[in-house]
Amino acid sequence: MLLKIDKTKPVPLYKQIIEEIKRLIHEGALETGHPLPSSRTLAKKLGVNRSTIYQAYEELQAQGYLFSRPGSYNIVLRRQKEVSYNPDRKSLIAWDRASSPEAKKIYEIYLDYSPEQPRNLKPDSSVISLASLNLDPRLYPLQDFRRVVYQVLLNHGQEALQYGTYQGYGPLREYIAQRLRLHGISVSGEEVLIAGGSQQAIDLVVRMLCKANDRVVIEAPTYANVIPLLKFNRVKMVPVPMKPNGMDLRILEKVLAREKVSFIYTIPNFHNPTGITSGHQHRERLLNLCLKHRVPLVEDGFEEEMKYFGRVPLPIKSIDEKNIVIYLGTFSKALFPGLRMGWITADKECIQRIMAIKRFSDLTSNNLSQVIMYRFCKDGYYDLHLKRMHRIFRKRMQIALAAIEEWLPRTVFWTKPMGGYTIWVRAPEKLSEDELQAKLLPYGVIVSPGTYYFPHQRSSEYFRLCIAQLDEEEIKEGIRRLGKALQFLFPLKAQEKRN
Repeated sequence: MLLKIDKTKPVPLYKQIIEEIKRLIHEGALETGHPLPSSRTLAKKLGVNRSTIYQAYEELQAQGYLFSRPGSYNIVLRRQKEVSYNPDRKSLIAWDRASSPEAKKIYEIYLDYSPEQPRNLKPDSSVISLASLNLDPRLYPLQDFRRVVYQVLLNHGQEALQYGTYQGYGPLREYIAQRLRLHGISVSGEEVLIAGGSQQAIDLVVRMLCKANDRVVIEAPTYANVIPLLKFNRVKMVPVPMKPNGMDLRILEKVLAREKVSFIYTIPNFHNPTGITSGHQHRERLLNLCLKHRVPLVEDGFEEEMKYFGRVPLPIKSIDEKNIVIYLGTFSKALFPGLRMGWITADKECIQRIMAIKRFSDLTSNNLSQVIMYRFCKDGYYDLHLKRMHRIFRKRMQIALAAIEEWLPRTVFWTKPMGGYTIWVRAPEKLSEDELQAKLLPYGVIVSPGTYYFPHQRSSEYFRLCIAQLDEEEIKEGIRRLGKALQFLFPLKAQEKRN
């Protein structure tokens, strides 16, 4: 067996040996059943360390080129020939007819759904996105996380790589409960369930509380991704307008007096998309309406930790003495969105019923990530990261609001958030999604169209700005471009900038 290796090449020797043996097998020089030299013999012949040959043989076995029994030679295996891909192959099944009505509807929505990226926009680094709510990856605490991952695998690997419990990793649930108590929420780990992000948490709640044609009250506007989810579950949405202090409670009271609803969905802190934070009195009135009509209140605290201006009221769940509030939280908007880790906090029986649904949906959430997250939090890295995030985004939001004040036309209005990442803007005229992005793209900037945040709108005078993914200079430049575009778009109404 003649192998050609070059010790001067930067390619590791074991990889060169692998490629050479594979070449000989493919060319037929090494036939099926042919025994290869022992690692000791081949190492001596090539003038390399025996461990190099051993590593090459191990990888070739893993790839299916070799077979070996303990104490015997490595034998060349017959490999199945790789088939070519045929893109024209058709299925016998007509998937459109086979799909359920709900699956058809959600697929149609999916094909046309793009709240944070204009459809058919090719990747372009020159375009500044004021649309994305994805966290700036430059802020990820990677070194600290890498250190924790290593320690978990070293010291808790067997435990972490097992199936987890249906409710979630116990120590992490206890940590979350302890953290929630700092926010005034009286809760134990038994009243916490770990979910795959807050989106799965909402989905589980909907599946527990709703049947087809039930009604759910949502804010208008509201979190964009909850709208297709409710449509998929054939739930009728009852939108209640947002006011500067939160959901319009007078309208909500009329709704509850005339209709039976399965639950009310609200985002009281740094509301997505408006950025509004409701006051304490508003929260008390909302909870009292729910108590009066015996309606569960689903409180989405997805940005609860991102408070960096003024005094933000405690969650509604903190004043919930009758256990009717289902509180949702997540690590995605302050740490790593890719971990997909959120939680549900509610009455024990409610948690058990949601856990039953989850158990037969995905068995358990990712156990390894939960163990890692627990250690990351318990060792103090999460708190250190949050302090840094507060410092950075306090400044970024100040810069964003100052840039808006300087560049946006006088006829444009916007919210001033107390935290979070989003700002809600109202323009003088309604525009469709396509019209809005078509007007902004030539200026090298995109926003999130307001149509996605209402259940039944084809055009809107609103759009959302988000600073989660941008640094200070990108924020200033993006808003400058936006201001120029809006001044061109509304020339008769934008003669002056705000002083």
